[in-house]
Amino acid sequence: MNVLEWDQILVGTSAKPTSINITKEMIINYKKSIEDNTAGNSGELLQAPAGMFFIYAPARRLDVMHENGFISPEEAETNSRSTPFVGTDIEWLGNAIKENDIITSTAFFEKKWESSSGNRFLSIGVEAKNQTNEPVINYRYNVMWEFSKGQKARTTGANQTASTNISTEANSFDINNITEGDVIPQLQRIISQETINKYHELNNWSNKEPSPTALLHVDEAFAEATVFSGTTLSGPTAVGFMLHLVEKTFGQKAIINSTFNERALEPVRPGDIITYSGKVITINNTEKEKRLDLEVRGTNQLGQTTSLASVNLPL
Repeated sequence: MNVLEWDQILVGTSAKPTSINITKEMIINYKKSIEDNTAGNSGELLQAPAGMFFIYAPARRLDVMHENGFISPEEAETNSRSTPFVGTDIEWLGNAIKENDIITSTAFFEKKWESSSGNRFLSIGVEAKNQTNEPVINYRYNVMWEFSKGQKARTTGANQTASTNISTEANSFDINNITEGDVIPQLQRIISQETINKYHELNNWSNKEPSPTALLHVDEAFAEATVFSGTTLSGPTAVGFMLHLVEKTFGQKAIINSTFNERALEPVRPGDIITYSGKVITINNTEKEKRLDLEVRGTNQLGQTTSLASVNLPL
């Protein structure tokens, strides 16, 4: 098969639907992969953590390509390159996702566009339903299809030693008396290559070889030749950290009735310390419900914003 080229990407092209049974082991492994140590209630079915949608309803861009006669740029025998994650737009549809659910999802090319700087982007849309045909989530997985020029290498602080003296709580936050401008408790993660690898290893429930699209994260030789000049934390892992912060603060009921729009702004590398923080931007009261707009930000030890998300959820 030939490598898919920009002009050959047809919006609306899809892969056949796939169904995944969410097991207890999958949920436990996912929680380990994002360092979520919360335990479920004994005897109850485990709830799927907010960021686990990447696992039970995967953005199967390779399947979309393969089923339509192409391979990805990562799979090219010569001049292979990465098409990295640059953000996601998520809408949960009000139905809880839990252990033993069977999620059927369809992935398709939803949109492609070019920036004023010449960078090209592709959005993979995913629509998912549960075993009773109830919609559970729709989302977009956005990738950088082609960089216009240059590399996004970092020299300053790349090998900075991580500190383990970390404060993660904001004692003044009171969810029952929340106001605009409030800052929610923080979440911090020390990123190592082990952290990066763990996400892919623990969520490899199908026991396949690492996907070619994961090589930027787990294969140092491949990553060194990319625009990032080294391995990086995967976008879904970073989103998982951000959503864990939101879910821990506001609860799963709020999450499954929320929207989440995130952009990856700077690569996260081994040795980075990332602080995930959230700030209440607006609170909207209607006769039906109270909803808030939350800004969630990842910041590295150099003060750079690595990811930025806007969240709309009910209180």
